[in-house]
Amino acid sequence: MKRTLIAAGIFSVIAVVTVWVAFASGSRDAGAAETQAEARQHDAEAVAELLRSVGIQPYSGPQRRIDFDLENLAEESRSLSDYRGRLLFLNFWATWCPPCIEEMPSMQRLSDQLLGEGLTMVAVNVQEGRDDIRPFVDELGLTFEILLDRRGQTGQAYGVRGLPTTVLLDRQGYVLGTKLGFAIWDDPQVVQALRDVLQEI
Repeated sequence: MKRTLIAAGIFSVIAVVTVWVAFASGSRDAGAAETQAEARQHDAEAVAELLRSVGIQPYSGPQRRIDFDLENLAEESRSLSDYRGRLLFLNFWATWCPPCIEEMPSMQRLSDQLLGEGLTMVAVNVQEGRDDIRPFVDELGLTFEILLDRRGQTGQAYGVRGLPTTVLLDRQGYVLGTKLGFAIWDDPQVVQALRDVLQEI
């Protein structure tokens, strides 16, 4: 009888300890998840502030990851997943748009500075053909990738209402912010802000 009582007592102690450990572990996991959520929120706020500081409108709606399937000048297909893990700088432009052409040298210089730090620059031409684009690319000495949005559908999907428009996407392909109109992209303040964004995302 004593052995039975002792065994029952030991079993009860083990059960209590097991429940306590599970509860403590669950509390830690919940606390860690909550901390991570707060950190992500803090990062989002920090990124939004950085973007605003250089005239880029932070995206404030539900998270959007808009895929595309476009060809480059070498007739190779590109999709959003090809740029995963990078800060993607999508610039929508056309050869008939003077501000588009005017800002491209500064885009090239920005790309040269931040390519090795995680930024990928892609210029998406809207509704023109390769023969229209190549002379501009050669004349300006552009080395970043040019994609062809022949029907303008990708631009529409990203909410482009005028040219040039630049859309920044995070490493998972979600929209971070949008800039409508011309910008000097290698301005030191812009370069530093984007460098800081790279550290946050």
